[in-house]
Amino acid sequence: MTMMVSPIISRYKELNTPLETCMNQSEFSRRSIRKLFYGVLVLFSTQIAIAEPIHAERIISVDSNATEILLALGVGSKIIATDITSEPLLKGENIQILGYHRTLSAEALLSLQPDLIVGSDHTGPAATVNAIQQAQINFIQLDSPESVAELSRNIHRLAKSLNREATGQALIDDIQQLENAIVSKQNGSALNMVFLLDLNDRGLSQAGRDTVGNALITLLHGENVSNFNGFQTVSLESILAINPDVIIVGKRINGAPEKEQLLARYTLLKNTAAGQAQRIVSVDASKLIAGLSITAVNQANQLAEIIFPSAR
Repeated sequence: MTMMVSPIISRYKELNTPLETCMNQSEFSRRSIRKLFYGVLVLFSTQIAIAEPIHAERIISVDSNATEILLALGVGSKIIATDITSEPLLKGENIQILGYHRTLSAEALLSLQPDLIVGSDHTGPAATVNAIQQAQINFIQLDSPESVAELSRNIHRLAKSLNREATGQALIDDIQQLENAIVSKQNGSALNMVFLLDLNDRGLSQAGRDTVGNALITLLHGENVSNFNGFQTVSLESILAINPDVIIVGKRINGAPEKEQLLARYTLLKNTAAGQAQRIVSVDASKLIAGLSITAVNQANQLAEIIFPSAR
């Protein structure tokens, strides 16, 4: 006897078949979407992944700011060569000096077989930078910092690359505390300032808006009276006419100039508002060659003790 299938059941099966197919298609779609999502996630993760720390036993530093950071991170013993601006930081060490950071020889750098070369956006010439990149040597070019925030980013970048993040963060915290100390000493005082570079027999050069002198003034929360870019030779009469509240004098050789010797050579400076208020101060400008350095921030904090009345 043949069993008859109910038309209702048959109709249900007819209706159910496309529904099952649809469910299966939905499940397939969900699996496909999940695969696509994970694929995109992996691709995205690959794009944002931070490079593995560099195991560097032979480091060349061709930027004084970078050299100072490397020393503070505790890897100074791994530095095998530097540029001439870093030489004062490594006195007494048996380290090869490679010349000025803007005119480096690719052959001299590569012949030392470094694991890592650290420079800045001033490292040159371009042919040398290209040769380093083509040699596929680890090469970190830092920005020349004009603020504590930019200096902190450089420290973080080097610390992460060398697996010294804890030391780097402690260093960043110290620098930020110094910046906070400067602000507390300033206590809202708005002073007109000028930064002068002592060129010995060639006189004085005044720092404009896009200079490290301006960066130091900004760190001190002063107002740079210069209305030009770069450095310009300036006469004592012009400084008298500007009559700044603060005069900062820097020297790139043999450290900060002695105030007494400075005023003996440039007697007219005593007649400025800065001279009358005992606000002529000196700094070691060699610590500003590559931008704001760790030492420069320390110097700024010391200057704030002299400059701002509330700190006296």
